[in-house]
Formats: sequence, structure tokens, C-alpha cells
Amino acid sequence: MRRWSSVFALVAGFALAAAGMCPAGAAEKGVTDDEIVIGCIAPLTGKIAMVGTAIANGAKDYFDYINEQGGINGRKIKFISEDGKYEPPTAIASFKKLITRDKIFGLISTSGTPITAALAPSIKREKIPSFCTIAASSIFDPDTPEPEYIFSFGPYYSENMIFNIEYVLFTLGAKKPRIALLYQDDEFGLEGKLGFDAAVEKYGLDVVAVEKYSRSAIELSAQAHNIKAADPDYVFMTTIPSHSIMFLKEAMKIGLTVPVLAVANTRFEQVIEVAGDAAANFYVTEYTALPGETGAPSMEKLMELWTKKNPPGSLPARYYILSHVNAIIMAEAIKRCGEDLTREKLLDTLESMKDFDTGGITGDITYSANDHCPLSAMRIVKADPKTVKYEPVTEWGLPKLQVR
Repeated sequence: MRRWSSVFALVAGFALAAAGMCPAGAAEKGVTDDEIVIGCIAPLTGKIAMVGTAIANGAKDYFDYINEQGGINGRKIKFISEDGKYEPPTAIASFKKLITRDKIFGLISTSGTPITAALAPSIKREKIPSFCTIAASSIFDPDTPEPEYIFSFGPYYSENMIFNIEYVLFTLGAKKPRIALLYQDDEFGLEGKLGFDAAVEKYGLDVVAVEKYSRSAIELSAQAHNIKAADPDYVFMTTIPSHSIMFLKEAMKIGLTVPVLAVANTRFEQVIEVAGDAAANFYVTEYTALPGETGAPSMEKLMELWTKKNPPGSLPARYYILSHVNAIIMAEAIKRCGEDLTREKLLDTLESMKDFDTGGITGDITYSANDHCPLSAMRIVKADPKTVKYEPVTEWGLPKLQVR
């Protein structure tokens, strides 16, 4: 549909120009001879402010680096971040401000499945090229009407969950495990539950408990007690970092010591730092290189940029890395557009991107008109409270059970 609407708009534009009603070379919004305005909406305050700060800084630091090199095709990036507070109404208000007052060209690294879902209709209406830091089938399913202007990368949360379950079944060799699920009661949590349900059906698993919580929950005592009472062998979670910490600490408090496996969004060193020994049996999926990991040129550059602005020995959060990769991809696509930069041209350029090498931080990126969130390999990493780091416990791989 975007293709045809663009053709009609182009024809109409030529007609208006021929009639003298508008200049044929009218500038694209957010683009001048020497500047490109890129906006960002992230939860800069609230329970997951550590996520939002990482997102904003990840993109900003890369764009600052690009600007230091002279910009892209003679233009510098003007980066503007706004607080979305992990609340759809606030995020929508921030989007309106970026559109009407700041007149952005594109949007980068929105975060949160419910936030991105709430913004999607407005993004489509304004025809804004956008990147997000989530990988959710509810956003990127080809049958969903709004994803045509939004891009990301990586396995869906449902695929993360399946990969976790298959790790227990095929790598650990668990026979008839008793399993439990804890999920956030919104679009994000239901993504993980979708994968959980698919794996349960496929492999005939014994589910002994399913618990949920609201985004505004301030404690998870009841959920932890209910899960412990069900006596599971493994607990699987689709939780945000703050609630991962809550559950891990409560589980340790009541003597629930079984392995806990979560989807990638909660792989934060701060989770280990705050949870402490409660994270000793905590596993997470991940589809990017770990911070400071050797053998990835772009990770080495990322760490160089990080250490310029942060305390020695500190590590960037995963959402800093995801947002940084989004900026790498967006900058490359803008570069390929040349001097004649338009939103439509950027979208076409992204959809024609094949096997783009991010420098080892992720697998190669290939987009198409029907796939704005390509599946990439992942692995399981385990928390180490002694080092406050995550260490890989599997090789890179893909889930055996396919849901796309």
C-alpha cells in the first residue's frame, strides 16, 4: 500500500509543480542543506529509566561520532530525545512534539511493545521512517497494517522464549520438566506467552503454573509464592528489568532456587548488580555481542565511544547496544540515499538492504518490503553475580520450532 500511495503522491506533486502551486524541489521535512533531524522517544524517567537512558545515549553517541567525521553526505545529525515514560499517552504526546515543533525527518529506537504499538498508527500517518529496539510479532507481522514505516532486527520475543525452552529440553536434556511461566500482562508479555504456548503444544510439556502481573506492579510476592507452591523445575519469564529483579529477589527469599530463564530484553548488568546472589541461576537469551566482547570491530568502536563518556570499567547496557546498532543501520541507509534525501527514498533504501554487516555486533541484516525485523541467531547467557556480567553458555543458533 505504501508503494501505491507514494506513486500517487509523486504524480500529484508533479501536477502541482507544473501548475505553479508549489516548488518542484520542495525540501523534505527535517532535512536542510547541512542538517538531518532525528528524534527518539524513550522512557527517560520512571521504573525503567535505565532502559531509556541507554537507548538515548546509544544512538546519540554514534551520531556524535558520525558528526565528528563530517556527517553524512555533508549533513550533520541533530538528535533530539524525548521522554516516553513507558506510558503510551506520554509517548504519543512526545511524538506530537517531535513532529510539530522539532519537525523531525525520522525516529529512532522507540522502546516497549505497548509504546511502539501505540505510536504505530501515528508513525504511519506521518510516514516517518522509524526504528525500534524491540522485536515483536505483534508489530512486525506482515498482516499487521502499521509496520510499513518501522524497522528493527532480531528474534521475536516468542522466538526468544522457544529458544529458552529448547535449551532446557535439548541442551540440558531435561526429561518431562515441570515448567512455570511469569509474564507481564500487556502486548510485550503476551508475545513471550505466545512462544511458551507454542512450545508447550509442540513438545507436550507439563505446565504447573502460569502467573502474570501488571506494568504498574510494585511487588511480585503473590506470583512468586504461587509458582513455588506448584514446584516447577524451571521458571520462564517475559519481564522487564525492574520486575525481573523483583521476582529473583522474592524467589530467593522464599527458597525458590530453580533455574529462571528470561527473554533478551532483561539482559542488564544492573539486574545482576541489584539482585545479587538471587541472580545466580538466571539465564537470558541474547542476539547481540556482549559489551566488550572481542572479535567484533563495531563492538570495539562502540566500547571506545562508551569509555570516552563513562567511568572506567563500566559496561553499556544492552539497549545502548541495540540503539547503537539502529543508528549504524540508519546512518548507512541515509548515506546510500545520497544528497537527495527523502523519507520515501530512505524507506526504499532500507527495504533493499541485503546482508549488511554491522561489524560483528549482530548477524548480517537483510530487509525487504515484507520483512522489517529479520530473524537473527541468538544464544543463552548466564548471570554471574561475582563478576556482575553475563557469560555465554551456548553457541549461536536458531529455534527449531518456527513461528514465522
